[in-house]
Amino acid sequence: MNTTTEPSRLIAERLKAQLGKEAFSTWFQGATIELVEDKITVAVGTKFAAHFINQHFADAIGSAASEVIGKPVSVAVVERGQAPVADVAPIEKILRAVAPEDAQRDFFIPELSELALKDDVHLMEMTPFTLQARGETRKELVYTTPQGVTIRVKAMDDHSLPTIDDYDLVLMMQTWLADLANQYRSQLERYESEKKAGRSPATPTAPPRIFDVSISEVVRFKRRKWGGAISEDILGSLDRLWNAEVVVDPMKGTKYRGGKFRLVGSAYEKLAETNTGAATRIRVAVPDWIYAGIVERAVPMLKTFNRDYMILAQPLHRALYRFLSLKVQKDGKTYSVSLTELAERFQTKQPQKYFNRDLKKAVAGCPDGRLLEFQLELIGKGDDRALRAWRPLQVE
Repeated sequence: MNTTTEPSRLIAERLKAQLGKEAFSTWFQGATIELVEDKITVAVGTKFAAHFINQHFADAIGSAASEVIGKPVSVAVVERGQAPVADVAPIEKILRAVAPEDAQRDFFIPELSELALKDDVHLMEMTPFTLQARGETRKELVYTTPQGVTIRVKAMDDHSLPTIDDYDLVLMMQTWLADLANQYRSQLERYESEKKAGRSPATPTAPPRIFDVSISEVVRFKRRKWGGAISEDILGSLDRLWNAEVVVDPMKGTKYRGGKFRLVGSAYEKLAETNTGAATRIRVAVPDWIYAGIVERAVPMLKTFNRDYMILAQPLHRALYRFLSLKVQKDGKTYSVSLTELAERFQTKQPQKYFNRDLKKAVAGCPDGRLLEFQLELIGKGDDRALRAWRPLQVE
């Protein structure tokens, strides 16, 4: 790699250490790296190399540069003599890079939400997905809540358990339906008001039970960039979700009801595809428990997430954020949970000591101990190690 300044040389060295000699020499041989203020530009010989590096190594380039100059940078990967393939916005270490147009998405993506199952039994009590799909051979995840409700997530037949990325589609379905339900309730209020006034308004139409969405809308919701086999990945996610069954089994004598649920209401259907057969639009039914909980319930039991949940880069950060969103109140009070309990809730396969190590790294990676709106700290020692979290009060 050719460099033009001393910081550029140091960035190249750090990048080589991160990626390894083989990957570095394969993709960055003959590349030119230039750092100007807070923007780093990597120029390579071919369009294919520029696309590949942007897709797979842009985060690593940004991380190496940030460590050298001490602040976030934007990254541009270009074919030598051509315009940039992509300009990646500055990010914090725990956040995944997003495309430049990401800021426009607030205009058409509603508030990110997750729904309780029933009777205040919430899937956020555990992770109904695997944090690491690689090497996963389990067919069932099992967690028993302190209230005596056992929640099971089962992969049926020869299918794999859903992954944390798969579950984004469940969040998207709930978020989309919650937005339509809010519009529907507003229309009902106007309808009743006009009827009382002696008018004859049209009866509002309830939200559909079918989730009809384009692949591009899914990519925007997940705050991803186009690349690779994105359509196949999304169809694979729907397949695993459809073939996952959630079983709620309360102990006798408790107030809770049992039941079985699918994470999506039907196998997907392709509505449109490209000439090569890649899906461009899909349809899947909304399961009854989601529709009843969001549309038919007077006060839906929804938890709202920070939009940046979708760009948390590490599965452990995302699982932790999701769990804390259920447990930590907005009054500034602290919530503590043992690392042993967290390992159970996150359904980790690791021995406890390795989970503790990874969680320590995850907390240490949060800038100033902040995971989005949560402040985190580890307390105690040894077997008494715990995580303490709270939402700092906003000063008006």
